[in-house]
Amino acid sequence: MNMNRILGAVIFAGAVSLSVTAKAELLDDIKAAGTLNCGVLTNSPPLGFQDVKTREPAGYEIEICQKLAKSLGVTAKLTAVSPQTRMAELTQGRVDILASLLSYSKQRAEQVDFSGAYIAEDFNFVVLDKSDIKTVDDLAGQRIGLVKGSVLIPITEKRLPDARVLSFETSAASFLALQQGKVKATVYRYSEGKAVERNAGADINKLRFLDEPLLSMPSGFAFRKGSPELVKATNAFLASLETSGEGQALYDKWLGKDSDLKATRKFEFGKPQETWFTN
Repeated sequence: MNMNRILGAVIFAGAVSLSVTAKAELLDDIKAAGTLNCGVLTNSPPLGFQDVKTREPAGYEIEICQKLAKSLGVTAKLTAVSPQTRMAELTQGRVDILASLLSYSKQRAEQVDFSGAYIAEDFNFVVLDKSDIKTVDDLAGQRIGLVKGSVLIPITEKRLPDARVLSFETSAASFLALQQGKVKATVYRYSEGKAVERNAGADINKLRFLDEPLLSMPSGFAFRKGSPELVKATNAFLASLETSGEGQALYDKWLGKDSDLKATRKFEFGKPQETWFTN
């Protein structure tokens, strides 16, 4: 065999080995730095928001990321991301991990790795309480407002092929369009819809959730591809939240019986997200 080919093959194999090793050592890099850089949302109460008193991020996802960092023996650094930029922030290395309501999909799983779930909620169509819309089927042919790039768009289009989906830059813009009658409905996860209505004040048009869920979908941590030890450690952490009862206490604090939402937990911490996804 040609010596140059042999040398080239050895160099290539070595490069691949170094690449894999470098990716696999992200957890070691985090521990060496003493910091886990979490990409979080700061405009989605009660899951992630900016506390008006402390001006610091707070909420369910914020606390889960802080607890994960503690379990790894490091400090959480909280970096605000948006629904539109969060994937890029992660894949380009500006954050180590996402805790930003990133729901699993097969398409996203080709770009990033997911942990098991730390939340799962129903997503329902929401209309104004005074609306003549009573069922999901009544939305056929109507305008529905959703956030640009949301995985809910193709799911909504599949459920209501005759509806017209309008894309908005933010959930707040979609909410305003609903209030102004520019769209007949939007889609919210339960906690988000209740929080939006609560925080908008007493002067808004009241909202109503339609009974039929569009889907039930989980969210969990997301990682850059090739971070197996970090994924493994994170899933072990989530499993411990389930078995210790600490996860239930955290859920009750922000979403359940100790909050104003009074939601009921219907998921298991650490359960693989792909088992939910059927669309």
